[in-house]
Amino acid sequence: CNVARSESDSTATEQRSGIWVNASLLFGLPTITFVLQHELVRSTEYGTALSALVLAGFYVLLALSIRSRPRMSTLFDATLAISIVFLTLVIPFALDARSTAGAWALEGAGLVWLGFRQGRGRARVFGYALLLLAGFSMGFAYERFGTPTNVFNTYFFNALMAAAASLAAAYFVGRFGGFVQGKPGLVRRRETVAEPLLIGLATLWLVAIASLQIDTFVAARFVFAAWLACISGMALLYTALSVRLRWRTITMPVMAHTPVMAVGVVFMAATWGSPLQDSGGWAWALALGTHAVVLWRATPQWPDNTRDAIHALGVLVLAGLGALQGRAITADWGDPSSAWAWLGWLVVPAALLMWLPRPAAARHWPVNTAPGAYQMTAAVVLMVGLLIWTLLANLMSNGSAQPLPYVPLLNPLDLGMGVALLAAWLWLRSEAAREGLDDDRSGWLKGLFMSTCFVWLNAMLIRGFHHYGDVPFLFDAWIHSPAVQTGITLLWTVTALLLMWGSARRMARLPWMVGAVLLGAVVLKLLSVDMSGSGTLMRIVSFIGVGVLMLIIGYVAPLPAKEGRPHETA
Repeated sequence: CNVARSESDSTATEQRSGIWVNASLLFGLPTITFVLQHELVRSTEYGTALSALVLAGFYVLLALSIRSRPRMSTLFDATLAISIVFLTLVIPFALDARSTAGAWALEGAGLVWLGFRQGRGRARVFGYALLLLAGFSMGFAYERFGTPTNVFNTYFFNALMAAAASLAAAYFVGRFGGFVQGKPGLVRRRETVAEPLLIGLATLWLVAIASLQIDTFVAARFVFAAWLACISGMALLYTALSVRLRWRTITMPVMAHTPVMAVGVVFMAATWGSPLQDSGGWAWALALGTHAVVLWRATPQWPDNTRDAIHALGVLVLAGLGALQGRAITADWGDPSSAWAWLGWLVVPAALLMWLPRPAAARHWPVNTAPGAYQMTAAVVLMVGLLIWTLLANLMSNGSAQPLPYVPLLNPLDLGMGVALLAAWLWLRSEAAREGLDDDRSGWLKGLFMSTCFVWLNAMLIRGFHHYGDVPFLFDAWIHSPAVQTGITLLWTVTALLLMWGSARRMARLPWMVGAVLLGAVVLKLLSVDMSGSGTLMRIVSFIGVGVLMLIIGYVAPLPAKEGRPHETA
């Protein structure tokens, strides 16, 4: 017992001694020594760097000599930390601030790896700190040295090293984060947040150096293509790392690739640009190819909602690019109000809307991976877009298509609108629409479709008066033209007749009520507009025509009865 007690007292004394030595000598002595050494060799080139390197080597050897002694584990940690500090100091004394960033980042990644291998949290914390300090070092370097003069410059290479180091550290966190030195879940609870943060840091490095390089060396007209290529290159890199390393988290930034393409399409539409101008052809080809790779290898790892959104947005980007390029091709075929300038927008979106609902489309990649995204989400947006295009074209274009003559309904503009409305109608009748739309949404879309068709009929009538009746294609001219007003009145009445007659045959009360409302609008128009016109003959034609048609409606289109009730007459 006495011997055991004596050994215990000796161990406790040794541990207390180790704690005292670590605090007073191990950290104080090298600090004072290095400061004095720096004053001695500051005038010598690389003198301070070499001194720090020698001290780091000494403490590495000291750590290795006591590594096998378990009772000196605290002393081992202290000497190893001192050696790391001096190794870190070598970099800023030997290199300028531009090179310091990359070197510190690589050292930080190495410390993160070593910290996981040895189960040492302090080493990992120090590694994370170095990865962050690398950014401050690069910012200080830019303030001091300014913009680079060569394409392959120090900023470029050090930013790539810092990004690679951040990705490596993130991979180490993801790989070793669940098990450290027999303690499952220890790091998972504390450090798993570091993985996406480090991936974000790497992405920030890549975006920052891309911005610096593009702003410095790329001409203004090629900036958009350069950015598109850089973003696509990053998405390809991250997707490749995901596949090669079976690393799911790395694909998180890739989710932004398709939205960035969509923003690019919106930007081009706002500036009336062509996708092929200013090197855009190869940049968009790279972006679309990258999107295909992302759909193939990255999206299967994402949540269903995110996956479907990316699939749907991708086909909308394709439709937008096709519409913009079509407009660019036909823009110079006539004046802005001609049919040619509007028809270019139509071809690709209408073709996609006709193809997507087909059963054969659902059997081909990538539609078969997310059929709902293509045949419902994307199709609805395409349909609404085509209907909006039809409304705008009817308001803005007079239908001229020189050198072709204007023929009602057979002119290029009306044929194009017929194709757009046919594509929308085919989708509304498709199996995907019947299964994916509830009654409310189906009713709204059908109402929008019918309203667009009605506007198209009115626009055809007005364009006919413009080309054959010398009525200017202006709103004020339409309002003050008795012939146009009489034509619109009769058109509305005939439309109401057909709608109410068809509804009576199908026993559908709602469409019949819509026709009745339209007929009421005709009566109001007769009293408020046609009665104030100066053309007596036109007023007589309007009243007689409307009266005859209303008599026909009352005879052939009675109000459909509710279920279980007899028919009511109009």
